[in-house]
Amino acid sequence: MKWIKALLPHVTIVLSILFVVLWILDYFNPMMKFLTSGLPKALMMVLLICTIANGMLTVYYQRK
Repeated sequence: MKWIKALLPHVTIVLSILFVVLWILDYFNPMMKFLTSGLPKALMMVLLICTIANGMLTVYYQRK
């Protein structure tokens, strides 16, 4: 459980930066469709799951 607590914020930050970069690339070159293919949708799901888990663990450890 301790490794999840240490790893989860880092994964969330990396995925967030990845989506900022993809959004910028998609803004400057919309023909490439960076955010409409299957891989970004799967990465978005991983980011959302990491964010929810990070929030739940933060609340749990603050109340403990």
